[in-house]
This record gives sequence, C-alpha cells and structure tokens, in this order.
Amino acid sequence: MAQDLRVDELPPSGLPISELGPMGDGVHQSERGRIYIERALPGDRVHAKIHKGTGSVLRGDLIHVVESSPHRATPPCPHYDACGGCTLQHADDAFYRKWKTVIVRAALDKSGITPEKWEDSIFLPAGHRRRVTFAASKKKNVVTLGYFRRRSHTVTEITSCLTADPAIMNLRAGLAVALVPILQDGKIADVFIQTINGSYDVVITGPIGKKGVPDLQVYEALAHLTQTLGVNRVGWRASDREAVEVMLEVHPVYATFGKLDVALPPLAFLQPTKVGEDALVRAVMGLLPLSGKFADLFSGCGTFSGPMLERGAVDAYDSTVSAVQALDKSKGAKPLKAIYRDLFRNPLRRDEASRYDAIVFDPPRAGAQEQARELSASQTPRLVGVSCNPVSFARDARVLLDGGYCFESIMIVDQFTWSHHVELVASFTRR
Repeated sequence: MAQDLRVDELPPSGLPISELGPMGDGVHQSERGRIYIERALPGDRVHAKIHKGTGSVLRGDLIHVVESSPHRATPPCPHYDACGGCTLQHADDAFYRKWKTVIVRAALDKSGITPEKWEDSIFLPAGHRRRVTFAASKKKNVVTLGYFRRRSHTVTEITSCLTADPAIMNLRAGLAVALVPILQDGKIADVFIQTINGSYDVVITGPIGKKGVPDLQVYEALAHLTQTLGVNRVGWRASDREAVEVMLEVHPVYATFGKLDVALPPLAFLQPTKVGEDALVRAVMGLLPLSGKFADLFSGCGTFSGPMLERGAVDAYDSTVSAVQALDKSKGAKPLKAIYRDLFRNPLRRDEASRYDAIVFDPPRAGAQEQARELSASQTPRLVGVSCNPVSFARDARVLLDGGYCFESIMIVDQFTWSHHVELVASFTRR
C-alpha cells in the first residue's frame, strides 16, 4: 500500500475528502486510487484507518476529523457511532438534499438522458419506517436486538431509532424479552417487523428452538408473545431462501389500497413508509389518464393497482405467488385481474402492452431491462415508471427512449431518510 496510506504516517493535516461515493462514503484520491472513508464529507480532512475491502476496494474507518467540512452537522441519533443503519446523519439538510438530487442526475447523465421537466422533489420526514429488520443475538438468556455495526457481524443494541415508526420501537422493547425462549444461544437471527393499521406482522429468519426448528417451547412462547405484545402474526423460515411458515396468526393483517382491502401474506412488500406510499401514489395517479384500461407491472400486493381501479380496469402482474393470490382474493377487486407472471423471464410482449392505455411499472432494484425492451416497441400511449434505483432506472429509460418514447418528467421522492437510497417517479409518452 502506498506510503501516504499507512496509519502511523498519515499527514498531520489529514486526508482531504473531495466528494461522496455512491454509498455515501467520503472519497479521498490517493496514489493508489479512490479510498472510501465512512462518515466523511467533501471539505473534511480526516485521519482514517485504511484497509482493503471486498473486491480490493480501499476503505477507511474514520479515526477523527482534523478539519470539518462546512456541511458537517451533529448526528441527532444517540446510536450514531455504533449503529450501521444510517449513512448520512452527519451532513446538514441542505447538503443531504442536494446529494440525493445529484445521485439521480448522475445516473441519468451516465445514460445520456434528460427529462423535459424536473418536478419539485419531495423529502419526507424521518420516523415513519413501518418495516424494520432487526438482528437478534442471544447470549446467556439475554437477547440483543438491534442493527449490525458498520461492516461488522456484531449486533448493536438499539433502544431508539429516529427512522422507525415509534410503534415498532415500542414493540421492540418487549420483543427482546419475549424472544429469549425462542432463539438459540450463540446464534444470530433476523427479526422482521411490519406494522400497518395497528397490526404487527413478525417473521423470524434463522435457527429457533432446541434443534433449530419450532418446538413446543417455541409455540408456548409465541402464544405468550401474541397475548402480551399484541402481535397479530408470527412466521418463521430457516433461511431467506425458504418460504415463510406461519406459526401463529391471531387474525389476518390487512392493508387498504384505494378500493382494495388486501389480506397481506407474511413478508409482504409495502412501501417503507405510509407517507412515502401516499406521495408515490399521488405522483403516479397525477400522470395517468382519467379513464382507460391499465396494467400494473411488478404490482406486489396492489399499492398502485388499488387506486388505479378508480379509473378503469387493471391487470396486475407479479412473480410472487403469495402477492398475486392476496390480490386475487382481495375485497373490492373487480374489475382487477391478478396475473402470475415472471416479468424477467417472460416480459409482457409488445403486442400485449399495446392493448393498454397506460402502464405502470415498479420493478425491484435490479430494474426491468427485458421488460423495457418490449415496452419500447409497444404502442402504449403512456408509461409511468417507479424506481428505488436510479442506475437501473436510467438504463431502462435509455431503452425506452431509443424505442421512440419521450422522457416527459421525473420526480424525486425521498422516504429513505439519511440513507443512500432514493426513489423516483417518471413519465414517458409515445408521440
């Protein structure tokens, strides 16, 4: 490693930070290339412990700030130094908002595309996350329930979280004790909590019981958990590659999307915040025609399908069987048709897409490249894209533009406060 990177020979003035990387780390340009230093900001000079990370990427653990960036702020969270959850609490609000916009603009610029109009960005407040996954570690009949430290497998006890819905944190306080007879000593499990309409849905991933699977002691503990903490449903799976087994359900967990009342399956994907969902739905509906026949691609449990039903018939496509079944059985579903389809391997064909007056697509972070190719050759008058990954969105949008679509508008909706994630809504028209 270059001499200027040795910890014992760092320059007294500190390493200058020139920019932020895509994950929110400060970047120092060294003789050996870019070094990504966590919790550093442009304008900082820092001392850091340098090491090689995954893929031989040079990374730095911040030791202390020699000279502070004008954008540096005091992190509001008491767990900031130990928790690996938030990326950018140490930046002031103006810098943070500009950075989120730069992330999206940089992705678009790299693909050589520009919207006709930038709508005003929406930045939502913290404290509304309704879905949280805690790491749980049991040792000597004490469960530590929190988040992993930055780039570590050590679980940090989190007694408060500024991003989570307070209802989740209230549940977490009792859940740590209730999990003692359920979890295995010395093993780490993930505990997913989702709250909606006053209901709690919990899924445990990892070994439980004496032999790693549910046993009598686990079921007795679950009964106590649901009675004392008000949890509506508890599911379990040995690993994240397996389906969820519902161990106990007091009553179904329902969500309302426009005209739809949907009994959610375990681990159902919802927008992380209700305020974020509302903002995205308003943005999408503002781009759709007032009537027509619509398709909702990667529909999940109906976040957009439900509101779209108020304007016409909706065909909802998704590759998650449980989500499609939940939509199909939902109250108020007519005239909605829930269709199981793997849109990655079997995208909606151009001739099928051309039957709709408008199509909404909201793929996972990987994007929808194959589906974009088919849509680009369709005659659908309007496409509305929703994405939580500007890079994959820009790639797919390039395909649509090459096929003759016009990139009409884009809006940033930030519901991932203090993280490097950002969401957007965009419209494309066939002219």
